[in-house]
Formats: sequence, structure tokens, C-alpha cells
Amino acid sequence: MFAVAARHGSYSAAASELCVTQAAVSQQIRNLEASLGCRLFVRRGAGMVLTSAGRELLPFAEQGLATLERGLARLEHAAGPLQLSVLPSLAARWLMPRLWRFAERHPRLELRLHPSQQLADFAGGEVDLAIRYGEGNYAGLHSEWLMSDTAFPVCSPALAARLQRVEDLISLPLVAGPEYAGVSWANWLALSGHEHILPRCRQLTVDDGNLGLEMVLAGQGVALSRSVLVADLLRQGRLCRPFASELTPKHRYYLVWRPDSPRLDDIATVRDWLKQEALQDRE
Repeated sequence: MFAVAARHGSYSAAASELCVTQAAVSQQIRNLEASLGCRLFVRRGAGMVLTSAGRELLPFAEQGLATLERGLARLEHAAGPLQLSVLPSLAARWLMPRLWRFAERHPRLELRLHPSQQLADFAGGEVDLAIRYGEGNYAGLHSEWLMSDTAFPVCSPALAARLQRVEDLISLPLVAGPEYAGVSWANWLALSGHEHILPRCRQLTVDDGNLGLEMVLAGQGVALSRSVLVADLLRQGRLCRPFASELTPKHRYYLVWRPDSPRLDDIATVRDWLKQEALQDRE
């Protein structure tokens, strides 16, 4: 009540904000003054003005209220699901098939995914944790390396027999996303020593890597995809890798979160699980 009364310079205005009577505010202030042994307010006209002791006490009272509000906000936020931002392609091809293991191991911690191409808004409190594909330097945020990948052509088993040589790519549509982190058909063909065939190739560009893989699974072309996204499909025999050459992208996958997050314990739980899943893929 002291801080509210000081802000308004009025017991009646403080009472209105706090939904109590003016007498209750006055009594609480008198009790505080009695316990401190000094006056905090003096009446001036129709209002109440802080004494020198009151002015000295006010910043500490406001700081205490702010700390309490942050603590209550943390308790409220910690009660809900942990919000995880992730690229749609990584969510669909790598994370979703593994989530049942997380649910079995941590039944009391709900994980809610936010698939998006946009960077997560940590400042606005939209997410608690993100998997970002980049260089790992994010101002004001903590980041830890999760996994790396490579990029190479993949196709359906039905098309694999038609790809005996790199030059055979001329006869099939080449599926790729926009060039990012150095991953492009032009760079892969240059790496394999066949950049001269690029002008004769038909390229289909899609914004979503998962959509490109769906096209290739349907036998509609050859995709230049990332190892993280196609590892399960290769193990299952649903896709084939016709050529050995592979690009090393300039970027890697990082786990990112606010160092002052109210959910550091839950973030650590999810981080440890994600790192274990990534480690199993490398073994």
C-alpha cells in the first residue's frame, strides 16, 4: 500500500486502485510508520506528500514489488507447456518421429512445438527454447551446438537405376530450396566436377525442404537435401543416395534460449534429451 499511495499522492486514490477502503490504507500506513518509528507521509492540501524518510524508503519498496511480480510471473509461466521453436522441415523429418520417446521419459513435461521459418521472439516471451540453423551467435541469448549435417542428392528407389552417372541428372527435375549456407545444386555440381551440366538441368525451387522431400518420395525428381532430414528415409529404404559427393554447409544446428529464462530446469531437460537423440544419430 505504501508504494501505491506514494505513486498517487493520495490515500483515496490508492484505496480505489487496491479495491479497499481509504480507512484501510490509512491504517496500514500508520502501522508501517509505527513499526519504523518515523513519519512517511504528511498531508499537504488534499493530498499526501512523502517525508524525507518516505522518499528514502520508496525505491526499495518499488524494487521489492517488482521482484515479487517477476517471481509470480515465473511461477505462472512455469506451469504451462515448454514452447519450442523449430524449422518446419526439421520438425517433420527429425523431431516428430522422436517425440514419443520424450513423452515416455518425461510424462510431466509437455513440449509444444512452434514450426516456423521465422526466428523465435524470445523478447516477447513466445518461446522458451529454439533450434536454430546458423552460426551460433545470437545477441543476448545462450546457444549450444546440437548437431551438424551434410547435403547430397537423394531420390526414390524407382529413379535410382536411371542415375548411373552425374550427367544423368540432366534427364530429371532437380528439387532444391533457396540457396542457404552454401547449399545449392550449383555448388554440389562444382564439387563433383560437373558444373558444366547445370545450364541443361531443370531446377524446381521450393521454400519448404519437407515439401521438396515429399515430391522426391513421389518419384518427381532428385532433391539436394540435408543428411539430418533424410537419415530415417535412407534407413527405411524409401530414398536412395545415388552419388557419394556431399557438401558441408556453413551453418549448424544450435539450441538457443534466454540465460535468464524462468524455466532453465525444464530447458535443461529438453536440451539433454535432444542432444542424446542427436548423438544416437551419429553413432
